[in-house]
Amino acid sequence: MGGVTTDWREHAPTRRARPPQVRGAVARPRLLALLAGARVVTVVAPAGYGKTTTLAAHLPDLGRAAWLTLDVDDADPQVLAAGLAVAVAGLPGGEGPGTLLDAGATPRRVAARVADVLEGAGALLVLDEAQHLAGPLTEGVLRELLGGRVALLSRTPLATPDLTRLEAGGDLTRLSAPDLAFTPAELAELLAAQGVTADGAEVRLAHAVTEGWPIAARFLAQAAAQGRVRLASLADLDGGEAQLGTLFAYLAQEVLGPLDPSLRALLTRGSVFEELTPDLLADVLAADHVDGREAGALLDALARGGTFLTRTGDTYRAHPLLRAHLRGLLTPREAREVAARGAAYFERTGRPRRALAAHLQAGNAARAAELLAQNGGRWLAQGRVTLVDRSLARLPAGAWTPALHALAGDALRLASRYGEALAAYAQADPLARALGEAQVALDTVQPDHAWAALDRAEALTADGATRAQVGRMRAENHLNAGELGRALALAPDLALGARYALRSGQLAQALTLALHAARGEAGGARAAQNHREGLLLAAFLHTVLGEPQDAARRAREGLAEGERLESRFVRSLALARLGHAEATAERLDAARAAYTDALALALDVVPRLQVEPRMGLAYLEARTGNAALAGAHEAQALAHTGGDHYVTGLTRLTAALGRLHGGDAAGAVPGLRAAQAIFRTCGDTFGTGAAALALYAAGGEHTEAAAEAVTRFPFLLTRRSLLSPAPTRAARAALLARLGAALPEAQAALLPVARALGYPHLPRPEEVPGVDVRVTVLGRVAVTRGGQGAREWGRARARDLLALLAVHEGGLPREAAQEALFPDTDPQVGERNFRVTLHALGQVLEEGVVSGTFLERGDWLRLRPGPDLTVDLQEARAWLQAAPGTPGRADALLTLPDRVADSDLEAVQAEAERYALHLPEALTAEADHARRAGQPDLAARLAERALALDPAFEAAARTLMRVHHARANPAAAARTYAALRAALADLGLTPLPETDALHRALTGQ
Repeated sequence: MGGVTTDWREHAPTRRARPPQVRGAVARPRLLALLAGARVVTVVAPAGYGKTTTLAAHLPDLGRAAWLTLDVDDADPQVLAAGLAVAVAGLPGGEGPGTLLDAGATPRRVAARVADVLEGAGALLVLDEAQHLAGPLTEGVLRELLGGRVALLSRTPLATPDLTRLEAGGDLTRLSAPDLAFTPAELAELLAAQGVTADGAEVRLAHAVTEGWPIAARFLAQAAAQGRVRLASLADLDGGEAQLGTLFAYLAQEVLGPLDPSLRALLTRGSVFEELTPDLLADVLAADHVDGREAGALLDALARGGTFLTRTGDTYRAHPLLRAHLRGLLTPREAREVAARGAAYFERTGRPRRALAAHLQAGNAARAAELLAQNGGRWLAQGRVTLVDRSLARLPAGAWTPALHALAGDALRLASRYGEALAAYAQADPLARALGEAQVALDTVQPDHAWAALDRAEALTADGATRAQVGRMRAENHLNAGELGRALALAPDLALGARYALRSGQLAQALTLALHAARGEAGGARAAQNHREGLLLAAFLHTVLGEPQDAARRAREGLAEGERLESRFVRSLALARLGHAEATAERLDAARAAYTDALALALDVVPRLQVEPRMGLAYLEARTGNAALAGAHEAQALAHTGGDHYVTGLTRLTAALGRLHGGDAAGAVPGLRAAQAIFRTCGDTFGTGAAALALYAAGGEHTEAAAEAVTRFPFLLTRRSLLSPAPTRAARAALLARLGAALPEAQAALLPVARALGYPHLPRPEEVPGVDVRVTVLGRVAVTRGGQGAREWGRARARDLLALLAVHEGGLPREAAQEALFPDTDPQVGERNFRVTLHALGQVLEEGVVSGTFLERGDWLRLRPGPDLTVDLQEARAWLQAAPGTPGRADALLTLPDRVADSDLEAVQAEAERYALHLPEALTAEADHARRAGQPDLAARLAERALALDPAFEAAARTLMRVHHARANPAAAARTYAALRAALADLGLTPLPETDALHRALTGQ
């Protein structure tokens, strides 16, 4: 990026570098604490939530500060750098950025110097309207700027890797609309600041009416202060739960009355327009003898009132509900006349969107249609689908042209209303119709539906640009069909895209590209990209790569974006991808629910959208043995693939894996063979390898291809992938052992996979049980295999021997174990009994594996935990000994069983005593950590669990008392103390002096 020219001051109007003047704002210590507690803070909320007001009002409390209100021009890094230089010029060292700009420095370097100035001065920089930084051009500038103390105020979500990194490091605080909304207590303070006396019931009612929305709360407070609204009578507005719109209209009628007639007239006549500027009003209201200076003064007067207009730069905006009310005060003729003058002004000043809206209000449909036809395509490219759709809806039938029907088709297609889009294209000219129909097929990934339309478009095409467009569409259709070679022959650059990388088996590259595409998807005006959504492609790739948590997170983010875009297509696809994530995580009920919801949404959009949810349901039904229902889902999915051979292969593979995972290996083989053939034809190396590995798992065929798949795509065995040949780690380990034994020459290549699964060497088949074996001695002594109870024990003492070995983590001598189990028995009899007992334990532990795999025999006895054998007591000891605050420790301690299983063995009894002592201690230490970390709810749960285990444990009681005090609940603290006294009294004891002193300090008793 080049340096900034020396005329940079032309891009930096000083008025945007001054914080707005705020009047009548109430102190909000709750928000102040959040704002002051982080180096970087983002405040994201719609208009009217008081972002600017909150920051501007609290600037004096936040120390040294600089301010810059951004606008659309700041998407240019050079303009942004100029504004930053002006904003910090008044800080110590603040002349440095301007000096760099004079020397032609790059915007990034200027931003880095701004960050240095902020750090040196200990100052905060507030960037208002920060949604203008969402573009890629300013990403580097923002990255440098975030080295300082910065507050970003935005109407749309801010999601960049740099902000994510800061959040992970604890340097970022995010505030949103719920944080900015007034609490009942803050609303009471706002009313009091306006001189309004309100009791608790009135405050609660006022809060229910406004829902804490700051702009509505301020309207209400002002109206109540003027005596035009009685808080006690708010219930009369709408049965006690007045909607905001009703309240607004009521207040508008009451508040407009006292306005100066010139202000009232200006506000009323200006309500025709979405935004007001002095020049607009001077031009439109010239007949009223209002010049630019007078219009600016009147607008400023209204903005200073704090309730009528919100100012952004040189533009003023009334609340939409107030605009609607004011427009209703104009006669239709007057509104049309004002709108017509406004339309002429907007056309002269080159603002076609505003001119279109004004022409529509003025009733000039013909000119509105011309403007819409000229600009609609550009607006759609900017994601302004709603603008085009609403503008078209307001045009009378007589104003429509073939070009507008084509535009309507584009808008409907981008809104995922494909049937309506095709109907609109049918009324366009032949070329537009062909292109539109082909684009619908591309958007819905139905290549068979696109070929005829593309042929027609090509035959009708005369100019080179349109011919190139058709060629590009044909290339994408080949990609959609799974014909990668033909796609690249027409458009080689398709190889650089995420979808090509996925369909050719380059999964890591595909994920990188998908995540890059997903950046900046959330928030902002845009059209839904449907199957091209980066977030949802990333979600699918995460499941294939065996990363279900990341997959679920991306899918839910995509679902939220689909809801924001009001796109049934995106929502359905997001739910299908969420289903894949849940299935990969073995949460099968959640997967079924997601697939079912996805299918319900898909039914009304396009048949192609049914494929993934039906594919997922086919897997689930096959896995649970419902062969008929699985086959029906698979058949319907295949019927709707529309010629997409890649998805056909994916559907066959997934459904077959359901049969394989459900135990029907023979039934899985035909589908796996079909999938392998399809993927091979498509050129997808991953799909071909996954099918080959599953075929080996099902029947032992394709050994070399299976080994190659494991070495190229090790995650198929090391993790639970959506397309893994077995759902459990143990089953995948057993498959690896089989593969290594069948192909000795591949063992060196397979060793890294074995190590990733936790084995020091490539295991032999007889060393791997194929199921997870778990020993439990907490609560009860048991052995489970694959979550199911093990075989009969054979000898009762075998359980005792298992408990003995579990508490001796390092093992113990054979003689000691025999003496512990048979203490008063003749040595020879004891030896015989012990040998039988040891054999019985081995039968239970080592079913399916060679003797000695899990149980070391000989003069020294011990359990051999590893990837296939776990011991709950050893895991519990690790959590008990971990430092407070260790990730996962709190949840683990809360779920640990209460005690070690009962036993008559002295060593087990001693371990039970230690466990009973250490668990409450660990819970209390963790509770103290949670309390200091500002997690009172977690701290209370931990301390309460400790007291449930030992009601007389004073340390836990003291922690719980402190938590109740922090929650402003002295009564609960007193109850905790009373319960402790009672528990101690049962033992003949009384509380320690420090406990008594704490009780007095916290309760005043």
